[in-house]
Amino acid sequence: MTNVLTVDKVTKKFGKKEVFTDLSLTIPAGRVVGLLGENGIGKTTLLRMIADILKPTSGEIRIGEVPVSRATRTKVSFMLSPDNFYYFMSVGDALKYFRDFYDDFDYERAEKLCADFKLEAKDMINKLSKGNQERLCILLCLCRRVELYLLDEPIAGLDPKFKHESIKAMLTHAAEDATVLISSHLLRDLEAIFDEVIILKKDSVVQANCDEIRARGLSVETFYLENAGEEDEEGTQNGA
Repeated sequence: MTNVLTVDKVTKKFGKKEVFTDLSLTIPAGRVVGLLGENGIGKTTLLRMIADILKPTSGEIRIGEVPVSRATRTKVSFMLSPDNFYYFMSVGDALKYFRDFYDDFDYERAEKLCADFKLEAKDMINKLSKGNQERLCILLCLCRRVELYLLDEPIAGLDPKFKHESIKAMLTHAAEDATVLISSHLLRDLEAIFDEVIILKKDSVVQANCDEIRARGLSVETFYLENAGEEDEEGTQNGA
């Protein structure tokens, strides 16, 4: 199976603080992958490096066979946070911005999703509820036609009904055969859609197939709790 993402011996430092040391992992194409780990472990940092927002201190990240750079930004869609938008922007402004900035943005699909989510073009983003702001960010991310979607805590601010709708959108509106990498601590809401999980730990990373986890009679949440703190001999382990 072709790997859409390869992280090869990546170290990331912020000043004297080292977030990762020789982190290595691979993700095959066409999978929904949960990126898990305790707060502050580096999940957002990793997503930002994959999206070419941050640079590794050493090592290499590749999308397919291409090292992450400006050239790979057409292959990756990173979910923005609500505070990335200017205060004066409306929902319609955001759609037009994405249409003008990204050649792969499906404007008609975005308009349909806005209608489904009851978001109107005239709505000011800074006046939306936190949940609706996050739904807008999800749909903008998913309406690009790319190989890899990166979503950082995409349903943290949503109520149960909207969580279900947003999860459905993740499954049905991403490009066909694309990979979705989701950082989240809300495992009970998302674990059913995960094909694989990656658990980042202080000194290692555990990677496991969710069908194999379920075949053992475990939930993904239980597997995470069993592996988040102590070293585990199952799955793949590397320096992190």
